[in-house]
Amino acid sequence: MTEKTCLILHRKSANELPVKAAVKAVRSEGIDLRVRIPWNKKDKGPVVQEALDHGAQRIIAGGGDGTINAVASALVGKGKRKPKATLGILPLGTANDFARGCGLPTDDLAECLRIACTRKGRRMDVAKVNKRYFINVASAGFGAYITATTPIGMKKALGGLAYTIMGLAKAANLTPYEGQLIVPGEEPVAGQMLLMAVSNNRYAGGGFEVGPAAAVDDGLLDLAVLTYRPKPDLTKLAAEVKDPLNPDNTEIIYRQLPAFTIESKEKLHCNLDGEPILRKRLRFSVLPRHLKVAY
Repeated sequence: MTEKTCLILHRKSANELPVKAAVKAVRSEGIDLRVRIPWNKKDKGPVVQEALDHGAQRIIAGGGDGTINAVASALVGKGKRKPKATLGILPLGTANDFARGCGLPTDDLAECLRIACTRKGRRMDVAKVNKRYFINVASAGFGAYITATTPIGMKKALGGLAYTIMGLAKAANLTPYEGQLIVPGEEPVAGQMLLMAVSNNRYAGGGFEVGPAAAVDDGLLDLAVLTYRPKPDLTKLAAEVKDPLNPDNTEIIYRQLPAFTIESKEKLHCNLDGEPILRKRLRFSVLPRHLKVAY
């Protein structure tokens, strides 16, 4: 059976009344929307491929940033060809940072689903670290550690505030990561950092603007690094947070790059659109304007 538009829905969201109401609303407008519910995370890729094999031209990710990552990664595949299908977004996560960065009305699920089903897709960059993809933000260091260790129940109850609470609770035990930044054609830069964000879009961690100059279609990744100093100048740090692109900054490093590598002496917690990994070497690159996204 041919299906033009397919919603890949996170299993835990399938019985939520607002989700059912959104699906009913767009179907009442004549949109032939098929709904698929993968059993678990590993099933998402095969379910996406099955929908494509049945002729789906638009695949909608219904869930949080992790679900969006899984569906987008399945569409991109090995990254050798630009996917023909368009990606749509039904934001059902705790923070919905990617949807927020795309300007979607995250408080109106029916309108988000309507946009996902009908709006023309726009070309968006797809970021890559080692062999995995992300389309929003990859964070590493202290920030990723907070995300990886924040209890799921707290995330659901408090939303983005959970990350702040966990961050404050662990602040007294901060230890820096030692490593180096390797940019093609430049000398490696060694140093110590507390946290790092690599942004394709602007928001992460529950609405924090970690990539203020990021654009999803510029072929660049925005690297923001909070450096470590035993006695930081908090006044200067506060000023640099408001003006991260200032080339005279010393507390925060902000670069826009198509490719670079981060090497650490110890394994770094890294969070890709909500999915954690642990690595010493992180090789970042970008597939420019590779994926069509309806937003």
